[in-house]
Parts: sequence; structure tokens; C-alpha cells
Amino acid sequence: MVLGIYGSGGAGRGVREIAEGLNKWDKLVFIDDTVEAGEYKGISRMPFADFCKIFSTDEAEIVIALGEPEFKERLYHIVVKARYGLANVIHKNASVSSWAKLGKGIVMQSGSFVGCDAVIEDNVTLQQCVLVGHDSVIHSHCQISANAVIAGNCEVGAKTYIGLAVPVKEKTTIGHDVIVSMGSVVMRDIPDSVIAMGNPARIMQVRNGERVFSK
Repeated sequence: MVLGIYGSGGAGRGVREIAEGLNKWDKLVFIDDTVEAGEYKGISRMPFADFCKIFSTDEAEIVIALGEPEFKERLYHIVVKARYGLANVIHKNASVSSWAKLGKGIVMQSGSFVGCDAVIEDNVTLQQCVLVGHDSVIHSHCQISANAVIAGNCEVGAKTYIGLAVPVKEKTTIGHDVIVSMGSVVMRDIPDSVIAMGNPARIMQVRNGERVFSK
């Protein structure tokens, strides 16, 4: 089986390293529509259209390796429309409760933990040492940055970005399309489509198309 890693930036290179340690795939390929095709870091790199011509849906699956939730969602729909399966790439040092439920296209980096009866929906990335507590729900296309702690009975809406080292108090809801800046402390609910930061986290502005990673 071939694993297509959609994205060859920092996130993609990190996913490749995890995948190599798992020894689950016969071949790894970077997919990137923004650069010329060729060899990169010792493996093939090509646009998605070329990948589809070379590898059938029976012999390949894909994981999306981008940090920007908007782009994660966009590529997810492209991959699903093309009928490729989504692979879970979970570091051998990550831990998932047998009672947790994982969707498809999940990336979990080293030291991450998902507690009992937690739900992680499709196309979510948990970076290094992220903790998701019991009965919490992380909706699709989220990016949870390193050392974030989502306590028990929390909910994080789709396409939300949680920054580095953010703790989220138990029984707290964070809405869809939210950016929580690094180091913030989430003590109360946060509505949809805002940018929040601080200790305690406060709404700084309504989100009007701002991206997490601006040029």
C-alpha cells in the first residue's frame, strides 16, 4: 500500500517521519500542488493530479499534512471526491484509549493521548504531547498544537486551531472556525468564528477570513 502525504512542508515532513517508523506502507509519496514534481528528501513529490494517474484508489491512501484548518478541509474534500481512503498516522509513542473513537485521516504525534470515550473526527492533527480528556469531542479539520491540554467533557468545533500550550478547562465548548492563540488559558466557552487570546482567554476580534499562518 502507498501512502500519499498531502503537503511537503514542516507538517508533511513530520508525518513522513512517523510513517517511516510505523512500517505500515510499502511506499511513501509527497503530494504538493504548489511546487514542481521531482524527488524531495529522498522520495517522490508530485501534484495530486499526477498521483491520481499513477496510483489507483485500491493501492493508495492519503493523509493530509497541513496546519491551516481551512486548507485541511479543502484538501479533505478533494481527496474524498477522488475516492481515496484516508489513513491514520499515529506515532508509536502516542496512546489512544480502547474506548475512544477515531475518525479517518488522523495524525497523532509522539506523546499525544486520547482518553476514554473521547471522539476525534476526521482529518484532525494532534501535535506532540497533546492530551484530549475523557468524553471530549474534537470535530473535523482541527489542528491542536503541541502541549495543549483539552480536559474532560469539552467540545472543539470544526476547523478550529488551538495554539501551543493551551489548556482548556473541563466542560468547555470552543466553537467552529476559532483561533486560540498560543499560551492562552481557556476558562469559559468561546463562540464560533473569533480569535481569542490571553489568560483567561478573551475574544479579541471576530474572525474575518484571517488565517493562522499569514505570510
